[in-house]
Amino acid sequence: MSLTAITGATGFLGSHLVDAVLRSGNAARGVVRSPDKARPYGAMQGPVEFVKGDLGDRQSLGRAFSGVDVVVANAALSTRRAALWRAFEAANLQGVENTLRAAADAGVRRVVLISTVAVYRARLGAPNDLETPLLTNGGFPFTATMIGTNWRYSLSKARGEALAWRLAGELGLDLTVLRPGPMYGPRDTKLTAMYAGWMQRRVTFASTVRVPHVHAGDVAWGVVGAIANRASIGRPYNVTGPIASIFEVLTLWKRLTGKGPLLLPVPLPLSLSFDDSESVRDLGFTPRAIEAGVRDVLTHPVETRIT
Repeated sequence: MSLTAITGATGFLGSHLVDAVLRSGNAARGVVRSPDKARPYGAMQGPVEFVKGDLGDRQSLGRAFSGVDVVVANAALSTRRAALWRAFEAANLQGVENTLRAAADAGVRRVVLISTVAVYRARLGAPNDLETPLLTNGGFPFTATMIGTNWRYSLSKARGEALAWRLAGELGLDLTVLRPGPMYGPRDTKLTAMYAGWMQRRVTFASTVRVPHVHAGDVAWGVVGAIANRASIGRPYNVTGPIASIFEVLTLWKRLTGKGPLLLPVPLPLSLSFDDSESVRDLGFTPRAIEAGVRDVLTHPVETRIT
């Protein structure tokens, strides 16, 4: 049995990572800013230890990583609200550097970094793959992957990932990078909560632009697969799931619940998709169908997370 440290363990994806690690038969250590607040939450998750660690404090992270076998660098700043560049830089660049250097300080070689498909200079229409240029290649920062995403988040994550690859070589770390698409699922206070809010209206105008939807639980099992397969070391992977429009998701939600607003489509014949084939092959990534994911959300309503 191995011990995996997960930064941001009580956030949305972090909580699903804890679930997946525990269900894989391994031990989990949640690295969070406020362990006292997290412990009641941990009781719902199972036998998980919570310790203090802050992205801005390399020494606290080093202590948190002592004795672990794997570090999952999950914590990041991701917000659609207006935020200064320096806030994104502190979390998504300096935080990545502190995390990887702290892992090396603690003698941990194996690291999995949670990135995002927003690092791509993606194109609409045809599927994007691992050869699609990244934002770090230069040029104007807006791309198709920034639909509904703060450009500062996208650019900071792209630079943070590039920094992680450089540091992995410098520090001798065995790094794997996962690039999820837009995530939904239980305990999500962003996309899923937004859908739930739209379903409470009398009338909702919904876009027909089709974009990836990946259940956070499926991303988490992809991380478990990466840890288990050493062939994933030194490689990035897309973990994005099937594509659907807001109109399609809300229509499905309404059918499953038997209630909801009058849904009026806003026709935009565009789509954004990514090739997940390598993560299916190497990580055992198995993205669930949209209907299965929405059923899971309806079975486990959106919950308040601890941050």
